[in-house]
Amino acid sequence: MPEMKICPDCSCDYLSHVETCVDCGTVLISLEENARREEERKFCAEKTLENPVAVREGELRWLEELHGVLIGSGIPCRVHADPSCRKGCCGTGCQLLVSERDAGKANARIEAYFSEVHPEIRASQEMISQGKCPACGHTVGPAEVECPDCGLTLLIVE
Repeated sequence: MPEMKICPDCSCDYLSHVETCVDCGTVLISLEENARREEERKFCAEKTLENPVAVREGELRWLEELHGVLIGSGIPCRVHADPSCRKGCCGTGCQLLVSERDAGKANARIEAYFSEVHPEIRASQEMISQGKCPACGHTVGPAEVECPDCGLTLLIVE
């Protein structure tokens, strides 16, 4: 049987001469490397959290996605749903918990993931840091709540 590779993101199997997944573009890895990664993820997911703190609150589906990102990055975490909700769908009744000492690293990884999923966020932040509206390019001051030209909300005041 020929050597095989696997996509670590979508689990598609490929022959060894293929380098990237045709479905998602991820670099393929050997079956042995995939097994090692899965073992590391399992160990990380089962690790006890010391002084757990919530790094995000929200819907269960979104927090489960972030859980996978953190576990894949070697940061132990848990998704905690409000005990009164049996499905985890009750608004912000769910929390993503990490050990207190990992909170900074977890937040940094989540922000990096946001930038990966939404590259336009980084471009918008760069434009705002240059004093420009990300929507229309009009000059805006650092304390502007909205763009005077197009009305885009630049700063959310609670």
